[in-house]
Amino acid sequence: MDKYSNFKTLAANEILNRDYSIQIQDMGSNITIIAPHGGLIEPRTSLIAKLISGDTYNYYCFEGIKEKNNHDLHITSHRFDEPRALALIFSSDVIITIHACKDKEEIIYLGGGFKELASDIQDTLENLNIKILKNEKFLGTHPNNICNKGKRKKGVQLEISRGLRDDLKKLNSISTAIQKVLKLFVCHN
Repeated sequence: MDKYSNFKTLAANEILNRDYSIQIQDMGSNITIIAPHGGLIEPRTSLIAKLISGDTYNYYCFEGIKEKNNHDLHITSHRFDEPRALALIFSSDVIITIHACKDKEEIIYLGGGFKELASDIQDTLENLNIKILKNEKFLGTHPNNICNKGKRKKGVQLEISRGLRDDLKKLNSISTAIQKVLKLFVCHN
């Protein structure tokens, strides 16, 4: 259960640049990578978003930077409504959100409404011997899920296990693979 049901309530109780920070890279791209629970809320999700976006795609990272209780800053994905995130998302065709799960096994739960793009990402990651699963807990199909709020009203959600997030070499491989999928997607759409 989240402490805050929306950003307005969070902002009334937490202080920007003391309790949380917001990092944005707007490249004018139609693709945006989001880490809505970055920093110390879901460790390394901001790093993954930045690795995937590189110097080509937009990114947005909402980061917990408190000394403790960063999970208090977690706003569930279908309620995440920070205004700068929404502005960037509403101008993008494709949204990919990066989340963390606690599994120690090296695994990614793939979800979201953009089934075709998710399938391409799955195929590419499975070629790297990354285990991909679907799980009712991490479907990311709610119409208000932040990954599904772009122009197409469908996106991709990745829940990346602790086992993978702790391996920087694998994170680089995963990020490079997703970049390649996105470049092909841009060429064909």
